[in-house]
Amino acid sequence: MSQPLRCYVIDDEPAARELITKYIGRIPYLELIGQATNAIDALFALETLQPDVLFLDVEMPEMTGFEFLRVLAAQTPDVRMPAVVMITAYPQYAVQGYEHEVADYLLKPASFERFMRAINRVAPRRLAALAGPPAAAAAVAPPEPVAPVPAPAEALETAEAGPGKAGFFLVKEDKKLIRLVPQEIVFVESLKDYLNIYLTSRTITTHMTMTKLEAMLPADQFMRVNRSYLVRLGAIKEIDGNLITTADGKRVPIGVTYRERVMEAMKQNMM
Repeated sequence: MSQPLRCYVIDDEPAARELITKYIGRIPYLELIGQATNAIDALFALETLQPDVLFLDVEMPEMTGFEFLRVLAAQTPDVRMPAVVMITAYPQYAVQGYEHEVADYLLKPASFERFMRAINRVAPRRLAALAGPPAAAAAVAPPEPVAPVPAPAEALETAEAGPGKAGFFLVKEDKKLIRLVPQEIVFVESLKDYLNIYLTSRTITTHMTMTKLEAMLPADQFMRVNRSYLVRLGAIKEIDGNLITTADGKRVPIGVTYRERVMEAMKQNMM
């Protein structure tokens, strides 16, 4: 194998993190490129490191592993997603893991043999994707698989599906990641490749397009009122002509081509 598979570990438990990193160190075609104790720190790191395999804990403070995957996919749509191996002490998360296209699922504390089965499941597909065309793929020899990995039957029978979307998202301001809940947003102003996000308590300026932010917000709660402004419908206090007044007293202009759609949305929410 010309290049090892680059691995990154996210787990808030030191013992669990140490065990996985030790296993990675035993396998010559794996390379540990980093680790994090929480999902927030990992989001910054993964923008530049771009691992091939991500070992991800489910239960972590501030953000769960599943919330992390949703945020990572939304904030880095042009970046190749790593193969994900979930690690957790709770088998009831199995169904949720497979719904997120997780490659495998390790119960803590995982044995080395079980770890190897997970790697043998991930490696052939990942190496083929990295190699590209068939000629290149032939030059990269994946390890011999030990055995197919079955889904944890007991967990699949008893687990319940989790929520569909995270109730928050993250935006960058300077070098900080800020957690936002949609209901905090009053309106958003677009300034080319930057956005001013007006909250009930402050204003955040972030490098992002309006189109990208719209995709992260619930469509039934937010509406574009002109090319440069997006408003949360629940924050509208009144509409006078082509001006919206928000609950905090700010004014937002309605574009001519947007007015009919805005008025229709407001009528649907009238008592």
